Amino acid sequence: MRFGIHMPMKGGFNKNAHRLKEIGCQCLQIFPGNPTSWRLPGITLEEIKQRAEYLEKLELFPLVIHSVYLVNLASPKNEVYEKSEEMIRETMKRAHIYGAPYVVVHTGSHGSSGREKGIARVIKALEKQIPSWPQGVTLLLENTSGGGSLLGGSFSDLGEIIGQLYQAPLGVCLDTAHAWGAGYDLSNSYGVRQTLDDLFEQVDHCRLKLIHANDSDVKIGSGKDRHQHIGKGKIGEEGFVALLQNQRNENVPVVLETPEIGTDKDRENLDMLKKYAQAIH
Repeated sequence: MRFGIHMPMKGGFNKNAHRLKEIGCQCLQIFPGNPTSWRLPGITLEEIKQRAEYLEKLELFPLVIHSVYLVNLASPKNEVYEKSEEMIRETMKRAHIYGAPYVVVHTGSHGSSGREKGIARVIKALEKQIPSWPQGVTLLLENTSGGGSLLGGSFSDLGEIIGQLYQAPLGVCLDTAHAWGAGYDLSNSYGVRQTLDDLFEQVDHCRLKLIHANDSDVKIGSGKDRHQHIGKGKIGEEGFVALLQNQRNENVPVVLETPEIGTDKDRENLDMLKKYAQAIH
């Protein structure tokens, strides 16, 4: 199991990567650009390759690309839907150049159109795009907190999408804070086993490619997404110990998305995860 952090955007790529290595990261996650913009930065092919070579030198792998927050493949609004398709297409291309095996995307919101239509739109968009994706890059569907019209709060949403595109390079990113907000109890060993059982009833175990490790400071099942420092929220120590020591997760990389990214809190959260992974029950 390799542990990492979502890298801050400010301060320079190499400088931030070097800092992550110094505090004990083994992998990392980045945005392809501003997470609240439809435009990707004008970085050259050579610059991307230089970044990839630097990460290889630091032995930071895998690199995960998290798509921008605006992407919504379930949107009933055609303009948003089309922009989302294009953004995923371009992000997959950039991931290939970086040598990043995974791109993470939120499953999106169906607005007022309903779950079935939202899922159908996601499937349609992916069916159209998949033939053009570069080899070696897998798109990971991230579960959500399930609030409002969000898809992905139930693992069955992810299972339905992947089940319709079974041969496609699709996987799952399990976000612990999102799962908690959606009603999955990760605060104890029984709850962790049950949550993983529920997940793997919907998707094959081999589809779980990444874990976003985030504690939560909201009530379970609230439908809200509020990340908290590891061990400081409602999930707590017992839950993370059980999750990180579950044998079904032993080869799955873990990335932190906790508050105050880019501060000394990064090292504290990372050290806490490693401690829990090695703790004796």
